[in-house]
Amino acid sequence: MSFPKKTNLNFHLGGSRVYEVANGLDEFLKVLERDFFAEAKVQCNFDAETKKTDLVLGIHLNFGITESLHYLNKGSWGGMTFTEHNTVASSSFKDALLRLNQQNSYSIDIAEISFHFKDTSVVVSRLYDQSIPQQLGDILLMVSKHFVYLTKGLTEMPYEIFVPVFEDKTQKAGEPLQKHNDYFDFWGLYFEDEKQHQVMVYSLEEKRLNQDDLFLLE
Repeated sequence: MSFPKKTNLNFHLGGSRVYEVANGLDEFLKVLERDFFAEAKVQCNFDAETKKTDLVLGIHLNFGITESLHYLNKGSWGGMTFTEHNTVASSSFKDALLRLNQQNSYSIDIAEISFHFKDTSVVVSRLYDQSIPQQLGDILLMVSKHFVYLTKGLTEMPYEIFVPVFEDKTQKAGEPLQKHNDYFDFWGLYFEDEKQHQVMVYSLEEKRLNQDDLFLLE
C-alpha cells in the first residue's frame, strides 16, 4: 500500500456523524494557537456506538520548521518543558486535552495532528488511545534530532513527513499497536521530483533513507 498523497482535514470514520462543536473546544484550540503561534483547524467526528469523539487537527504556521525547532529546544514553542535528559516534563497540549475531556460526557481523543509550516508538513497519526498527546513532545524532539538526516544532509527539504510508517512484513492485520517506540522506528517522507514525488522511508535507528516498497502507512 502506498502513502496517501496529501493530508485531508475532511476526516470521516465509517458510521460516524460529524460535529463541529464540543464543550470547551474553542478554549482547547486557543491553547494550541497560543503555544504554537499558529492557526488551528479541527474536524470533529462522533461515533454514537462507542460514544467517542475523534479530532483531526491542522496546525498552520507562518514560518519554517527550522525556526520552530530552534524555539522548541529553547522551551519557547509548543507549550512544552523538558528535563535535562531531553524528555517531556510538561505539555500544555496534553493538559488542554485532559480539560476538554473533563468538560464532556464522552471520550475525546486526537486521531491525527498535522503541522503545516511554510516549507514542509509533519503529519502524526494515532497508534493507540491518547498516543498523540502522550508522545507529541518526544516526536517533535526527534524531528529536531534527526533533522540533518531527514533533509539529506540539509540539502533537500521533504515537503511532507508522516509519523509513523511500518514494515509490511512485520505488520499483522488486527494486531494492536501499543508500544511507545512504534513512533520511533520508521517515518515516511515525500520529496519533490521533476516528474513526480519521490517517496522515501527514514529509519530512525539506522539514520538512513530507504525506498518505500516494503512499507505501509498506518
